Amino acid sequence: MLDLAAGLKAPWSVPVEATVPDVLGGLVHRPTVYSRKAVSWISVRSWAAKSRIADIAAVKVAKRAVDQGVIDAAAYELAAILRKMIGPATGWTVTNIPCGHSQRPDCFGKRLSAAVAQQLGIVHLEVWADRFCTGSSHPKEFAKLGPLEWIAAPTSAMIVIDDVATSGWHMEEALTALRNRDITALGVVWISGTVT
Repeated sequence: MLDLAAGLKAPWSVPVEATVPDVLGGLVHRPTVYSRKAVSWISVRSWAAKSRIADIAAVKVAKRAVDQGVIDAAAYELAAILRKMIGPATGWTVTNIPCGHSQRPDCFGKRLSAAVAQQLGIVHLEVWADRFCTGSSHPKEFAKLGPLEWIAAPTSAMIVIDDVATSGWHMEEALTALRNRDITALGVVWISGTVT
């Protein structure tokens, strides 16, 4: 884990804080690189240890409601960090981790990735079919999921967006699948990790 907060004292830091709904005020704005096996991704926010349980509950409510205010705030943050990382996103396409536990085709994560694409002024392409599932969101349970089902063939570099990456399993799966097809792929997550 590499903390990038010191190197990214960006002009957008103040407005970003102001756009996050009060219910999610405990989330820490701390751009950080995380890794799982052969892949890495950047996360914009982390859970604060002192408010983690309440914030997880608030995020779950926002995800169930597909809260557009929260989606817009998160998309703004993700687009801002992407502009700092890659500059103009010309030549990139945005995709999402397939919807799963929400069991709805317009899930929070898919709408978040579409909002990021809109913020960046680039195309959003749904690359994989949704994989609706029940049970806990845990890597041991993910082994029961079938493989990713391709529904579109990407033709440009891809930005993979996820709302929350706890273990990074889904991000690893998506980035590896794209890279195995010789597609340049970058992973960006709204929330990963916990800070004290």
